[in-house]
Amino acid sequence: MRYWLMAAVAAVLFAGSFAARSLLAPSPGTAAGAGSAAPARIVSLSPGITESLFAVGAGGQVVGVTTYCNWPPAARALPRVGAFLDTNFEAIVGLAPDLVVLMPSHRDHRAELERLGLRTEVVDQTLLEDIPASLELLGRLTGHEAEGRAAAETLRGQIARVREKVRGAARPRVLLSAGRDLAAKSLSEVYIAGHRTFLGQLLDAAGAENAFPDSAVDYPALSGEAILRLDPDRILEVVMSDTDIAPEAATAAWRGLEGLRAAREDRILVLQGAHLTIPGPRVGAALEELARAVHPELDWAAP
Repeated sequence: MRYWLMAAVAAVLFAGSFAARSLLAPSPGTAAGAGSAAPARIVSLSPGITESLFAVGAGGQVVGVTTYCNWPPAARALPRVGAFLDTNFEAIVGLAPDLVVLMPSHRDHRAELERLGLRTEVVDQTLLEDIPASLELLGRLTGHEAEGRAAAETLRGQIARVREKVRGAARPRVLLSAGRDLAAKSLSEVYIAGHRTFLGQLLDAAGAENAFPDSAVDYPALSGEAILRLDPDRILEVVMSDTDIAPEAATAAWRGLEGLRAAREDRILVLQGAHLTIPGPRVGAALEELARAVHPELDWAAP
């Protein structure tokens, strides 16, 4: 179970890490593919990139996706080429793509794909502000420039509205759990979102103070004792939508920590859905969902 948790955190969240951005940045001179014809056959190696390609109107050009690319529903019917840790290069070559779109963390993948004679482009969705720009870039790369601009402006507007909504509100100390054994009866190892991560950025934009003060570790694993020492005002638990654990059962382990303020004051909330962890066009909706959980006292029905 420990391996599964670590693999899930790495596969879904690694692209959102500031460490990945600094250590695995795209090589110079690789941007945009200016002057190239719009690709007719695209393979995407990231759920966020897949969602973004569909969002800019290029879904019909996508011929291959990763194991974790399940949105929009049309993506589920496409051929799978593995994931970050088990990429199937033979399957990619067999799809005869004229473009493979990668994350900055795919440096080794890129070298192998280019050795195989395939065109690649790196699209960065590491930071919250990168995501609208990535929609514009993918629009240009795929021949859907106007759609890319429109999708980017929609997303920027969603983010700005949430930031404005929480402006001036008190910032509660929130612990954001990004991965643990939900079936466990005790909290022995909980992976939480640190400051320098995509989820940490979302937490900040949602009007919260991250309850974990250390910015040196992206996704630290905390024990129950460490969580008690932090004693956050609120706890948000992000779980994948395909879990069969009911929210009430998921919160039971937290409530077992005697003296935990968030449990005592009934401020533990389980948020379900892969969209909450994927940096892509649905991040505006994910941000509002987090902000509503952080600030239930605000009037979210008001414009």
